[in-house]
Amino acid sequence: MNIQTTRLNNGLTVATDPIDGFETASVGIFINIGSVNESNSQTGLSHFLEHMAFKGTNKRTALEISQSIELVGGHINAYTSKETTAYHAKMLKANLDLAIDILTDIISDSKFDEIEFGKEKSVIIQEIKQLNDTPDDLVFDMFQAKCFDGEQLGAQILGREEEINSYTPADLKNYLRTKYSADKMILCASGGINHDDVVSLAEKFSSKMTSFKVDQPAEQKYRGGFIFKKKDLEQAHLILGFEGCSNTEVCKYDLCVLSTILGAGMSSRLFQEVREKRGLVYSIFSFMSNYRDTGTFGVYAGCEDSKVQEVINIIRWEFDRVLETLREEEIQKAKTQLKASILMGLESSSSRMERMAHQFIQQNRFFTPQEIIAKIDAVNERSIADVMRRIFSSKPTLAVMGNVDGIEKLYEVFQ
Repeated sequence: MNIQTTRLNNGLTVATDPIDGFETASVGIFINIGSVNESNSQTGLSHFLEHMAFKGTNKRTALEISQSIELVGGHINAYTSKETTAYHAKMLKANLDLAIDILTDIISDSKFDEIEFGKEKSVIIQEIKQLNDTPDDLVFDMFQAKCFDGEQLGAQILGREEEINSYTPADLKNYLRTKYSADKMILCASGGINHDDVVSLAEKFSSKMTSFKVDQPAEQKYRGGFIFKKKDLEQAHLILGFEGCSNTEVCKYDLCVLSTILGAGMSSRLFQEVREKRGLVYSIFSFMSNYRDTGTFGVYAGCEDSKVQEVINIIRWEFDRVLETLREEEIQKAKTQLKASILMGLESSSSRMERMAHQFIQQNRFFTPQEIIAKIDAVNERSIADVMRRIFSSKPTLAVMGNVDGIEKLYEVFQ
């Protein structure tokens, strides 16, 4: 990788990662703003703004935005997360100028048309309803809400229906005006590109972007606890988790290796014990999330209502015994899986673009694949044991959805 960076006069950072022989290019503008930056009266605005960016600018209609990219065989999309909003596109390298033109246009010159605003409000409400009808997604929102009870990290990215209904185009304009500072953004490009060309295009099309002071969100703190939603479903959905590591902590690599051993893939401990040996679940996996101030680590499972207690007990049992039974070959296998994933990601311009952007936003620097692999190689049995003692000493979080009785007592037992 040969990453180059340039900071424009307006504060926008441009980073490029040229790849020899690539006929395509991936480009995106990543903003260090997400739902965590919202106040209690702004929940869902980051996501709403991301939707409205595609609904027309002073230069293009909504149809022209999508057509212009698709007519050259490319695609464009966006997403909102807890701490980041991203707008990205992929196309043939010959059309890089069109992609940068459109991305900067939708971010800096959206019209917020009243009619389009009303239609998109209905679309987002349908998205919220769809989430509420998807229990294996909704239980993750429940888990997040209890992990960060009272914190903005615990608020739903989509917002709630009554809040979305209350917003006006003026609310979005004000949010854009006070949050989308150019010095909170990075334009990343990877593939068949040239750094100087990308910088020239960014300078040409980002003239309306400016930098200004943006209030920082308060420090987010993990809380933990129990949350249950009784619902008549074919299956109960549960997550058991703890506080994890922040973006900047080295222990995130130890936790990543541990998560791979416990619940990543068909050969993982939990998959083998809970599904293959006992047939209690169809799906079970571990996961981790890293944020600016903190993080989470957890295990998701879906099972019959009558098996919830048994599944939770097995997960806790596996947590307890992994310290005593962890083997060097397990650690090496997990490291190999993680390093292979990193190296395979180098063959995708989109993956390389995303990795660049998130590294810069989270730590204000770039890490070579070799640096990351070295951090993974440094993980050992002792460092894994240290991170296990740390996370399992935090207050557990249990989120359950289904037609289950007496689950509160189970949570009280394993606190």
